[in-house]
Amino acid sequence: MSLLWFYLASFAIYFITGYITNRMNPFYYNKIDKASYNGFFVSLILGLYFMEIALFRQIPLLGLISGNFSYGDEFGIPVVHTLLVSFNSFYCVYIFHQYISKKDKTLMLQFLLLILPYVLLLYRSNILGIFVSCFFIFLFSTRISYKVVIISVMSVLGIFYTFGFLGNLRSADGDSTYIARASGATEDFLESNVPKEFYWTYLYVASPVANLQNNINYTKQDEGGWNELVLNECFPDFMIKFLPFVDRQEKSFYQINEFLNVGTIYVYGFSFLRWKGMIFMFFYFLFFINLYYVVLYKTKQYRIVGMALLFNMIIFANFHNTISYSASSLQLLYPVIFSFMHFSSRKKHTLEEIKS
Repeated sequence: MSLLWFYLASFAIYFITGYITNRMNPFYYNKIDKASYNGFFVSLILGLYFMEIALFRQIPLLGLISGNFSYGDEFGIPVVHTLLVSFNSFYCVYIFHQYISKKDKTLMLQFLLLILPYVLLLYRSNILGIFVSCFFIFLFSTRISYKVVIISVMSVLGIFYTFGFLGNLRSADGDSTYIARASGATEDFLESNVPKEFYWTYLYVASPVANLQNNINYTKQDEGGWNELVLNECFPDFMIKFLPFVDRQEKSFYQINEFLNVGTIYVYGFSFLRWKGMIFMFFYFLFFINLYYVVLYKTKQYRIVGMALLFNMIIFANFHNTISYSASSLQLLYPVIFSFMHFSSRKKHTLEEIKS
C-alpha cells in the first residue's frame, strides 16, 4: 500500500510541475528543414557497424539463426560501440522528424537503413525506443482524431507484437510459450487465443514494479549511503566509469524471480537508503526532466527530437534507471551538442555577413 501511495503522490507532483513548466514555456511543434549532412552521418554510422562486423566476423541475427551465436557473446568495440548505438538512435529519430516535416522518400530510406543494424544485432530495446520516440513525434505533429487514435492503437499493438516476436527469436528459439511458462503464466493464459508475443510487454511492464515491491518488503535496513546512491544512480556510466577514484558498486536487490532482474528507477535507491533513497530519486528525476526541457526549449532544429527522446526515457524509467545507462542517457546529449553547434554556426555566419 505504501508503494501505491508513493506512485499516486509522485504522479500528481509530476503532473502539476509539468503543467507549471508548460505554462511558463508552452510546448509547440515545429517543422524542420532537411539537413545537408544526413548522407555523411548515415554513411559514418553504417560504416562503423560494418567495421565492427568485420572485426568480430559475425552478425548476431544470422549467427542465432544458424545456431552459432549466443547472446552472451561480446560484440562491438568497447566505448565506440556505446557511442555508436546511442548516436544511431538519436540520428534515426532526427531523420524521422525531417521526414514528417518534408515527406521526402530519401529520408524514409535513410531511416530504415539506420534501423537495420539493430535488427541484425537483435537490439529489441533500441528498436522499441526508436519507435516510441518516433510515435511521440507523430503525435506532436498531428491533430488528434478518431483516425489517428485507431492508427495509433494498431501501431502500438504491432510494436508490442514485434517486440515479443524478436524476444522469442532471441531467447527461446522462436517458442512463443517458453518465457510465459518460465515466468509462471497460468494454463488458462497459455491455452487462450491471445498471441503469446504480447506477454513480453506485460512482463516488462509488470515485473519491474513487482521487483520494487519485493525489494521494499525484504530490505530491512539501509545497504549503502548517500555517496553510493549518487555515484551509482545520478550519473551516466560514461561520466564516471573510468575515473580511478570512483568505486562504483554493482548493487543487487530482492527479485521475484532470478531471471526477472529488472527494477524501476527507484529500486536501487531503496536498496541504498530505503524510502529516503526513493524520495531522493523522485526529486532528482523531476529536476532532471524539467531542466532538460528548459535547456532545449528555444532550439527549433533539435527541440522536438530532444523532447521525443526525453519522453522515451521517462517511459523506460520503469526499467531501472535510464539516466545511469549510457546507451540511453547519451541520446539526450546529442540534441544539446548539435544545438550548440548549430547556434555557433549561425552566429559566425551572421558576424561574417555584418563584416562584409
